[in-house]
Formats: sequence, C-alpha cells, structure tokens
Amino acid sequence: MKVRQRATEVGLQLDVLWHDDDLYDVRVSAWNGAFGGVAEVYVEIGGLEKVAEKLSGFPRSPADVREIVFGAFGRECAGGAASMRFYCTDQAGHAYVESKIESEVESAGVVQYAIISTPVEAAAIDSFVSDLRRLERGRSGTAILKSHG
Repeated sequence: MKVRQRATEVGLQLDVLWHDDDLYDVRVSAWNGAFGGVAEVYVEIGGLEKVAEKLSGFPRSPADVREIVFGAFGRECAGGAASMRFYCTDQAGHAYVESKIESEVESAGVVQYAIISTPVEAAAIDSFVSDLRRLERGRSGTAILKSHG
C-alpha cells in the first residue's frame, strides 16, 4: 500500500496557535513517513525556553537521554499531551526521538494516541532548540525537528 506524504515534514513540529498571559496553545505533530499523530497541548509561558535549555547540546554521550512532556496524559486534565524521549541507539551516537502523542479528542469513547520513532541528527536538534527560543520570544510561529530518515 502506498502511503501519501503528509503536509507535516518527516519529524516533529510545534505550532503556537494562540497564547494569553499564562499559556500557549501548541499543536504538536509527529510524522515518520508512514505513521503520525497530532495533539493540541497547553504549555506555560516560559515552558518553550525550558525545553530548549533541556535539549541544548544533545547528545553529550551515547548514554545521554532527555525527556520532555507537554500537557498531561489521561482524561483528568484538559487538552492533549505529548512526550518526547531523545536517546542514542549505539556507541556512535545515532540519535532518535520517540514521541508519544495523545489527542484530547475521543472517538467512540477511545482515547486516541500514537507512538512515533524517528532518527534525528545533532544539527537538527540544535536548529529545533533555536526555533523553540524564537517561539518563546515571539510567542508565535513554528518549530521543526527534521528527521534524517
């Protein structure tokens, strides 16, 4: 079966949809070329800069693992949720991001979610960190983490 390319590039994308004095509403999209997911999450003002700081310089070693969570998983909180786990698969430092996306939208009583794994390079993570800082300063726009797979 042929898979049609989605509008989102292969990788991870964060779009600031709106903000107020306390929160951003962010659409998180992940797509690995064959499988994807989208959720809207709430992120506190200043939260995008915190994520940029946490990801800065990844990977420092093959054992380096960084985890990011936006929103809250489960039905107890409003909005969707997204987590990203950055890790290396070998001693050469080949890096991946595993994204778990949970939609706030239920279908027939089922909470929809996806787990997507994509390979990433250090330079792409550096660019993503810069995008996150730009989003925090401008309070609008898009941050993209391109996959190299």
